[in-house]
Amino acid sequence: MKKHIRFIINPISGIGQKKILPNLIDKYLDKDVYTYDIVFTEDKGHATELAREAVKEGVDVVCAVGGDGSVNEVGSALVNTSTSLAILPTGSGNGLARHLKMSLKLKKAIKNLNTAKPTSIDTIKINDKIFLGVAGFGFDALIADRFDKYHSRGFMSYAKLVLTEFRKYKGISIRINDGECQHDLLFCTFANASQFGNGFVISPHSRINDNKFEIICIRNPNYLGFLKLLWRSYFGSIHKSSSYFSMEVNSAKIETEEKYAHIDGEPVTFDKSILNLNTLPKSLQILVGK
Repeated sequence: MKKHIRFIINPISGIGQKKILPNLIDKYLDKDVYTYDIVFTEDKGHATELAREAVKEGVDVVCAVGGDGSVNEVGSALVNTSTSLAILPTGSGNGLARHLKMSLKLKKAIKNLNTAKPTSIDTIKINDKIFLGVAGFGFDALIADRFDKYHSRGFMSYAKLVLTEFRKYKGISIRINDGECQHDLLFCTFANASQFGNGFVISPHSRINDNKFEIICIRNPNYLGFLKLLWRSYFGSIHKSSSYFSMEVNSAKIETEEKYAHIDGEPVTFDKSILNLNTLPKSLQILVGK
């Protein structure tokens, strides 16, 4: 029996190709496996509304076409439902897709949907919000905010912002599980998956279906130390830095005066200074191909 898949396309994400995608989908999606339709998002949050509608209609698979922010908007609406998430990564970072070793080439990614099988992954609830890959406070949240407002997308724009903003960055303070307050941190990241995106790994040993997530803190370094951290992150050895410390948990309480954070690369604000994080084990079905 054929399954129905709905593609939710963010037309402005990263390298999003609004004009050619419908033709690629029509050409490479196996019509013996799927019937399909396509909808486009109009603004932030619209993908979540569209995904919820798909669940109500009994759509089998909802495919997020965009970056990690789009994937979060769609995926968070599918948690604890029978509708599976699929991804066509067209964003700037594509952290979750890279963690799951999905093809970043659109033709191949579409063809992989034809044979992809659903697997269950964890999601993490942080107060009333859900993240799939990574979230956190500090420098990564600052960059998420700046990048969201930046005039151009892509890796080079991201790199320029990172190097420019670090020169004037001041560290943050975080208290974890009523322990000693950690001061002067570059960031505090909550990692369900292994990387921010663009190949920059923050939690090399993270697994997305083990009922756990990692809390990673990195002490604020000098400029040379920061460049070394970037190098280590790109080559997957950031956990070997003396500035790095982490813990593996399935729930946590975080206290911070920081209001600005990011969830799957998208800037958010929290009104409360105490955050409760909890793993939702195997709460999301996601299609993973070759």
